[in-house]
Amino acid sequence: YCRVRNHVPICVCNERHVGDPFSRCYVPTTTTRRPEIIQPCNPSPCGINAECTARGNAASCKCINDYTGNPYIECKPECVVNGECPRHLACVSQKCRDPCPGICGANAKCYVTNHLPVCKCDPGYTGDAFVACQRITTLPPRISTERVDPCS
Repeated sequence: YCRVRNHVPICVCNERHVGDPFSRCYVPTTTTRRPEIIQPCNPSPCGINAECTARGNAASCKCINDYTGNPYIECKPECVVNGECPRHLACVSQKCRDPCPGICGANAKCYVTNHLPVCKCDPGYTGDAFVACQRITTLPPRISTERVDPCS
């Protein structure tokens, strides 16, 4: 609407209208802005072999079970080959472990040499140490039953 004051038009858009009051006023369209859905784990900021957990609006990364490392870069198992373990241990199921349990047979001991189990029979025993060792038995000396003539 417009009013004239001292021969000067003063125009204003009606209530709830916007625009240039000298040319056109209109009712603005009301579009409700949809709230932004924040999914901090999509896409995942985590590295290889790591899991993402949303904590509020932030992502938290953690290595999967039995893996270690920086979860934002890469998580790895303890070992993949024997060379990644101390020499007295072997890489068993991606963990550095003693390779001896259950390897040697009865009456044998296990020793680790360069990651490998070596079985040796206990003292006084012989055989295949990985299967079983048997006690060494010595036969008594044979006494001849043949008569010896002391005069010959």
